[in-house]
Amino acid sequence: MIRDLLDEFASHGPAAAMRHMRNWPGGRLSLVHVNVLSLLEADGPLPMRVLADALDVSQASATGIVDRMEQRGLVERRRDGEDRRVVRVVLTDEGGHLIAGMATERREHLVRILDELTDEELAGFLLGTRAMGRARERAFAAHHGADPRTHGSPTTAPAATHTTAPTTEASR
Repeated sequence: MIRDLLDEFASHGPAAAMRHMRNWPGGRLSLVHVNVLSLLEADGPLPMRVLADALDVSQASATGIVDRMEQRGLVERRRDGEDRRVVRVVLTDEGGHLIAGMATERREHLVRILDELTDEELAGFLLGTRAMGRARERAFAAHHGADPRTHGSPTTAPAATHTTAPTTEASR
């Protein structure tokens, strides 16, 4: 069964995502650009050195990446208020709208897919997804020596709080 699940996950790989990003409204979007946008959305303005480290590239490479993103209006550079030698990369409104639009589009796409499932399939998928989240948190905790209940996301609460309520057409 694990092999079947892995085959199913692998059948929906990065190639489809890359096709989608090549046709993104407003121009091509690279994985590096998505990574930068995601980092800035999650962490806020970052010094160039920190961004380069997070991307696992040289500071010179990060500068080139930021140059291209700045030309498209997705990010901008700002001097740090406390140390003028430090340049922070900041998500612009346009960059924020782009990353939010990606999340919205992803959610809408998932709704269209999930709408094709029966109530029974949805209940099974929800149960499996929650189980996968708990397993991911246990694996994370084992690897990092942490308590999964204190390092999980809101969707990965302890197992006792996960109940499968009957799915109705209204709840879909």
